[in-house]
Amino acid sequence: MRFPYARRVLPAAAVIMLITSCGTGTGTGTGKDTHAGTGPSSAPKSQAPQAPKPFDEDELTARQLTPQDLPDHKIEEAFQGALISSDKPECRDLATVLLGGAMTGTLGQVHNKATKGTTATKVSLHSWTAAKAGSVLADVRAGGQACGGGFNAVSGTDKVKITKVVAAPATGGDESVAYSAEQEQDGEKSSVEVVLVRQGTTTATFTARSASGAAEPPAAVVAAQLKKLH
Repeated sequence: MRFPYARRVLPAAAVIMLITSCGTGTGTGTGKDTHAGTGPSSAPKSQAPQAPKPFDEDELTARQLTPQDLPDHKIEEAFQGALISSDKPECRDLATVLLGGAMTGTLGQVHNKATKGTTATKVSLHSWTAAKAGSVLADVRAGGQACGGGFNAVSGTDKVKITKVVAAPATGGDESVAYSAEQEQDGEKSSVEVVLVRQGTTTATFTARSASGAAEPPAAVVAAQLKKLH
């Protein structure tokens, strides 16, 4: 409130009325509260983070492992595997990653192989929509819980019996799962180590097999590939 420049003495009652009339408008007067937030806020509104844009095949190719990434491994081209079927439908997605089979519904995919000693690790990068990327791991994880006792699978014309599946430690990416499995094919027994990692809208599948003896977990291959997906 603006006061006149000339000084004058006001009665006490007048002072009280004057103070009341300059209040915040919370009483019975008609003055409005100048501090009330009745208008639109000028503070910026927080926005939900946008999902990362899925990579196309050229972008996936640029992120594949090279000999410079793993000098002690032999890096070779690999191809998409066959479609996998199973006598237990709930095990099909798990069988796909264990056998390095084809994943359908992707926006793009590339494959190569990293070999050290007797263990060869197939590395498959798949690009998905944001909604689909998370469900890929969820479906494989559900299969791991339901199919640990074994199941039969078919990869192309090859019949494979998975005799045992055990969850293994897995870290990295936005989420990950890993399994150690034992299998029989044409009377021969072998082991497989598999890791599945989601980084944004990309999944990386690592399927490690050994030409003789037990396959080594592909920890070094996983670490090197995840660096290139960030």
